[in-house]
Amino acid sequence: MYVEFELPDIPVNQSGFDQYWRGSIFIKAPSERYQINALTGTYVRLVEAALIEYRLGAEKFREFWSTHTSLNMGAMHRSTSHFETCISNMYIATKCYRRLKKDRLQDPIAQLLCTKKVEFAKDPITDKFRLVRNTIHHLEKDVMEGRIVTGQPFALKPDGPEVKHPTELNQTIKTIDRLVIGKYELLFSDLVLWLSEMSEVVVAIAEHLSNSYIPQVNN
Repeated sequence: MYVEFELPDIPVNQSGFDQYWRGSIFIKAPSERYQINALTGTYVRLVEAALIEYRLGAEKFREFWSTHTSLNMGAMHRSTSHFETCISNMYIATKCYRRLKKDRLQDPIAQLLCTKKVEFAKDPITDKFRLVRNTIHHLEKDVMEGRIVTGQPFALKPDGPEVKHPTELNQTIKTIDRLVIGKYELLFSDLVLWLSEMSEVVVAIAEHLSNSYIPQVNN
């Protein structure tokens, strides 16, 4: 079997995170309402963390496959843990985003988010995050209470389609392009798309804070 990978990097500019934290701490909070500040800060923190976890997951996954002197299961296990945390952070960040958009007082941050067209906050995508994240979290209880049955998955698994090799008899090509747990799966390409959108929202919030700041002038 030949193994190929479709594990894209995240082509995002992370300057928005530094800009947001500097602005919100030293210049101007996102809102005059504490609840909005808490939701916004949590969103930014979790997106930043999700990006890091995705990169670490991808790094350890590649380390596993590039180790030829031993079966580097430690790298694979760490990769799985990083991807699990990434998805959990993306799910909660998405909940923060949706809650901000539905703010009944239409805070300026909510108005800003309403101008954004993103895929990650749509119901079908949010449901994917929720189902995968809940499956991961419920597994702990199933393991502790002895409800795991033979063959039942108990962690995320990098996986993908396997097809016959076009020229070599009795050979196949397997393309690892997704994370799978039970009947649920998430493509790496989709994760990168949604993480990129989440990051672009952070940049927009940071720029909004900078543009709305009016320095005080002493007469």
